[in-house]
Amino acid sequence: MPDPQRHDTAVAFCCDSNYFHLALFTIWQLVHHNPQRRFDFVISTQDDLVVPDWARSLDVVLHRAGTLPEATEVARYIGSVAPLYRIMLARELQSRYRRILYLDCDMFVEGGDINRLLEVDLGPHPLGAVLDAPFMYERNHLAREFLKLGLPAAPYANTGMQVIDTRAYCEQDLEKRSFDVCKTHPQAIFFTEQSLTNLALRGKFAQLAPCWNWQNNARLPLINQNYPVFLRHFIGRQKPDRFAGRMLDARFNMAYREFLSHFAPDVLSKVPVAGQSDPLTLRELGKLALEHLLARRVAAELLARYPDPYKALL
Repeated sequence: MPDPQRHDTAVAFCCDSNYFHLALFTIWQLVHHNPQRRFDFVISTQDDLVVPDWARSLDVVLHRAGTLPEATEVARYIGSVAPLYRIMLARELQSRYRRILYLDCDMFVEGGDINRLLEVDLGPHPLGAVLDAPFMYERNHLAREFLKLGLPAAPYANTGMQVIDTRAYCEQDLEKRSFDVCKTHPQAIFFTEQSLTNLALRGKFAQLAPCWNWQNNARLPLINQNYPVFLRHFIGRQKPDRFAGRMLDARFNMAYREFLSHFAPDVLSKVPVAGQSDPLTLRELGKLALEHLLARRVAAELLARYPDPYKALL
């Protein structure tokens, strides 16, 4: 790690070469929305990546992730172990950073004060995170991992966004507890690192407002008419850099393509152009309306629990 230390907080990504351009895109957006930022950027990887010239002034640190325990092979995700690097972030970076905001690479930034988010009170918890997408439309959602092991319903985090207190994370031995799941409950690992972390925590994390990890971009897009979103997370198969799904705003695809055309033209050819420009069909509109009607009460109750986006439920 470079010295002297510039900031004591950071926004971190974990990726291989396949997702490097997406991490850089998110960094580019964060810089735009946080002109007075007091945090570094860290990309944890085991690949030989090179920070491009345009990003060298942005405090981007390339961190070489350590060796994963042998048992973690069971948690490999679509051929990659990069998601597992995030479990090691707190230990590997604790001497430099007291707080880390971890973000998946498939994020789209629309606002929010990241400086303030990094100072959110997490209480006794090692991390803060947003509830997983189904909690927006299922009351008392029971996660697949808990169901598989016969455990009761409990808060379940989408770990694509985490505010990590590095000291608490290490003192509570969350890294070891998470990796131990690979040996104790391999049959319940459905979502790589997310399964490991949630089975280790069993609901004991600080709950952050959904605006910091909005996952219902395709299913419940109209909620954003009245509920401002800061960080969008393109979970599932519909992603603006891969699939031009009709239920995602074309502006997301355009933003990716514009960024890549300037800063990574070699990748641009791999990004599909947004789908047809004709209006949604009656069937598509009906499905959209039905999803919103079915989710209305559950979503309203959930959002009401977080009146202040800079306060977590402890």
